[in-house]
Amino acid sequence: MISKVFAPILLAGLAAGTVLPATAQVLPKPITCEATIPLGQGTRLIYRLNGIVPNPTSDRPQNPIGTSINMTVQRRDRVGNLQTLLNRVLVDNLEEIAPDADYSKFPFTGVFRGQSNNGFRLYSVSGSTHGLYASLRPTRGQPQQMQIVHYLSRGNFVRSTAGTCR
Repeated sequence: MISKVFAPILLAGLAAGTVLPATAQVLPKPITCEATIPLGQGTRLIYRLNGIVPNPTSDRPQNPIGTSINMTVQRRDRVGNLQTLLNRVLVDNLEEIAPDADYSKFPFTGVFRGQSNNGFRLYSVSGSTHGLYASLRPTRGQPQQMQIVHYLSRGNFVRSTAGTCR
């Protein structure tokens, strides 16, 4: 009985309200990229990057909340033992931490190489002792490939071939 009395009032209130169109912002899907570097004698380093990679689709800057990226680095020996060297360490956007750098000097190859004044989708891993860098490609849309440059000691680096992203 009470619901019959209030139902017309509720419907009248809903009909009188103005509904404004809302702009929906679609965030990119989380990705996982993986690349490996053989070190010899059956040992290899495995690099796994996870997170939401910003994708500037307009002139408006994206809200960086929820776009964090992390990396895990593991070493697999010839018998299959797995040792975690870095676990879910924060990855920084190189353009933010080194805005005036000449990104073409990083030893990435081919399409992974940065441009002198454009470090888009080049990343630095903060937990690395001598330097660990990732380049994601393509620069438009969702990344499909990743290359790693990892400095094992001063001036001594190893580089992955193209890894895949999904």
